[in-house]
Amino acid sequence: MGLKPVTTPDVEAATIELTLDGEVVQAKEGVSLYDVISSTGKIVPAMCYHYTFDPFGSCGMCLVLQEGKKAPVRSCTAKAAAGMVIQTEGEDLFLARKKAVEKHLSVHPLDCPVCDADGHCELQDMAFQHGVTNLANAKQKNIPEDTRSLVLDFNMNRCIACGECINICKDVLRIDALQFMKKGGFTQVVAKGDQALDCEFCGDCLAVCPVGAITNKFSKYAYKPWQLKKTTTTCNYCGDGCQIYVETKDTEVVRVTSPLSWKNKWGDRTDTINGHDGICVRGRFGFQFIDSATRLKTPLVRTESGLQPSPWLDALDMASGRLAHVKAQYGAQAIAGLITARCTNEDLYVFQKFMRSVIGTNHLDSSARYGHLNFVRAIKHALGLHRMMNTSEEINKAKAVLIIGANITETNPVASLRVKSAMGLYKAQTIVVDSMQTNIAKLASHPMMVKPGTEGLFIQGLVKSVMDQDLIDEEATSAFPEALNSLRQAVGVLSLEDVANQTGVNPDQIHEAARIFAEAPRSIIICGEGILRHAGGYQHMLNLIDLAWVTGKLGRKGCGINTYTEEANEQGAVDMGVAPEFLPGPVSFTDSQARETFARIWGNNLPDVDRGANLTEILDRCQNGEIKALYLVGENPLETLPASYDVTSALAKLEVLICQDPFMTEIAKMAHVVFPASTFAEKDGTVTNQEGKVQFLRPALDSLGESTLDWHIMVGMANGLGSPMEYETTQDIQNEIRKVLPGYYNLGKVAHEAPDLSGYFLKAFPEEVASRYSVVRKSPTQRTFALRMIQLIYHSGKLSTRASGLMEISPNSSRLRMSAQDFNDLGLSAHDRVRITSEQGEVEMGVEVDMSMMSGTCAVPEHFNDPPVKDLMSHQVDPVTGVPYFKLTYVSIEKA
Repeated sequence: MGLKPVTTPDVEAATIELTLDGEVVQAKEGVSLYDVISSTGKIVPAMCYHYTFDPFGSCGMCLVLQEGKKAPVRSCTAKAAAGMVIQTEGEDLFLARKKAVEKHLSVHPLDCPVCDADGHCELQDMAFQHGVTNLANAKQKNIPEDTRSLVLDFNMNRCIACGECINICKDVLRIDALQFMKKGGFTQVVAKGDQALDCEFCGDCLAVCPVGAITNKFSKYAYKPWQLKKTTTTCNYCGDGCQIYVETKDTEVVRVTSPLSWKNKWGDRTDTINGHDGICVRGRFGFQFIDSATRLKTPLVRTESGLQPSPWLDALDMASGRLAHVKAQYGAQAIAGLITARCTNEDLYVFQKFMRSVIGTNHLDSSARYGHLNFVRAIKHALGLHRMMNTSEEINKAKAVLIIGANITETNPVASLRVKSAMGLYKAQTIVVDSMQTNIAKLASHPMMVKPGTEGLFIQGLVKSVMDQDLIDEEATSAFPEALNSLRQAVGVLSLEDVANQTGVNPDQIHEAARIFAEAPRSIIICGEGILRHAGGYQHMLNLIDLAWVTGKLGRKGCGINTYTEEANEQGAVDMGVAPEFLPGPVSFTDSQARETFARIWGNNLPDVDRGANLTEILDRCQNGEIKALYLVGENPLETLPASYDVTSALAKLEVLICQDPFMTEIAKMAHVVFPASTFAEKDGTVTNQEGKVQFLRPALDSLGESTLDWHIMVGMANGLGSPMEYETTQDIQNEIRKVLPGYYNLGKVAHEAPDLSGYFLKAFPEEVASRYSVVRKSPTQRTFALRMIQLIYHSGKLSTRASGLMEISPNSSRLRMSAQDFNDLGLSAHDRVRITSEQGEVEMGVEVDMSMMSGTCAVPEHFNDPPVKDLMSHQVDPVTGVPYFKLTYVSIEKA
């Protein structure tokens, strides 16, 4: 790691001068000489080089002449030094590079016509550029193709041993799943231990391979690169907002690629602080849902014989007519709407406008309610902010990272690389607090396993420890003496021994974690569903703010509190005001000035109510008969929430249920009208990633069948209700958003917003803080195992289960995951089934050992409903934010 980077946040490398092809250039001492050359715009051939990882020096192509050296030197592994005199061009260098190309081709099969890399192959390009037309001593390797992996095939006959696949896996991804091995007289790339490759399957090795040695099983032999139409868009799986290329042939998605490839190898190493342009397994191999045969292609309306295909005009007339009838008979407050945060900003904006200005109700919400609203409500209440506080660059350069209740490599694989980079390049001390041994915990300096559900209590222990060790930042707290005194009194009732007993982490470890976080110059907090989607999530967030404030980490450069979002546009849903408490901005729904602005622009008054119903309240009101009509856009509470919510019964009491979705979901089967919606790959518009960057979606395909854009359907219903919405294009919506939210379309650059501490810490804090600190001892229970619903890197919500590629990689095993100790204590074997019993019921399923589980815990992925383990969950609703909690319960387990 000596070459990348030489300039850190703490040490500035010396600036030197050297002569390059007769010109004096400046560089940082110690960087790769190749980087210096490429920074001037000169391109020296190099088949094993990529700016994202350290030089390897295997291909022999990047040769330059250095004054004082008899033979050409490999510029990638040479370090820049003052006074160097370098020549990059000349007949001798050309011939030396040509000889290197001939060497690689001498053992490379000339199977270009059948190779997927034909036309997109660096060796092809180098042979053409150097005039290689004759290979006198060529010989074949005759190595059998390795097809053992689920998604990638390895053809080592084509491999040039450049090491790019190995280096990006080890140096950037920090997975280290590949290695060189001498087999059959040749050096080959194999999975570690020469087993079938079993990794995160991000495919970055495939992306950087400069030849066709690694191929994609899902698109093998299906194309030539020049046959594919390439559309740049944004991945729709999680909040990372990765740029992808959807590559299509006719009406079929053939593959998904990313900006990371051997063709973009001449970048700037400093750019890696914001990302390496790669994508994860979901983005690369989870595209099959786009043109799935199970997609809805026509509108459906309910008749006496069930849901039947219908012309668009008839379906829109029926939907708008039924809504008009409910509104006339019961009033606008008898209608509600829910929308998925996978929709575009433009869809979300039109949805909330439709509900508020056309229907006249404020009963609306999005899937951001499942946890992200706890984060937003807490930081907005305390700091006046509404999104995560740090950029990727700041996370990359952190010196201490507290990751609590966040399995970031599973939920947000690409964003997690910034943390991995901080650990590897900047030697950040990383404290990982979770009830599982997560992948990031295995890399962390301070992994701390806590008992499930005690992550919030651990935060209280950290605040207590900061006070006890006098790690208080006087500069940050001196302006708020009353708040500091109130916090001191609040934590005074805590016993660190009680915290240790409840969490399972001893006091010395808590003290050490507190010291690391408080004393680091740049400390970052990343919290996830273990905080936000577990009981007390809103209060836990406020406690994290206490921790950051008292240690001086609020408002200081390079410090802050963050969360990564599960769905692609949860931040956009908040920004567009798709919540009963917010208007677009987000500003309070009760803000009189904002209400006047929107009423003027929309031409309609907003609902005259203090607040509307959120997701859980909407379901409650469906159950008690107050809400008679429900409009669902991609949102599916029936398959998300456990049976204890009794969603089926609530929906059955509706007079009107309208569903809008790309697929026929279980909830759509209950609907009166079903509209077929486009997927992200058929849309134009924007999404906002978790950092607040607004990014474009561009249509790669025409909408399948008669499906159409979500906002088109809303406009059609508005017209049928006699309140036309004058939008003809997505740009029309964007123009209106620009009016109400000037500067929102930030083209990927987010303006820094400083937290405002004065209002909260001067006024509300002293009154609120006392109730947040206490050790609540668990009630005795007969149930001995903590059952968690967890996320997998290969899936995202239920959408990924529609992608055949991801289901092939990670099918539903219908097995309970538990520790080896518990597995043995129960006398189980691999083929046994177990009966799992909670207060809500019981299920039977298979069982398997998961080495990441601690004793007394067990888990199932939340993405599958067969068997319906989620229905074992009891639920709570946060009294402040309305966020539903249903990810953890206690069960008994016995052999079935």
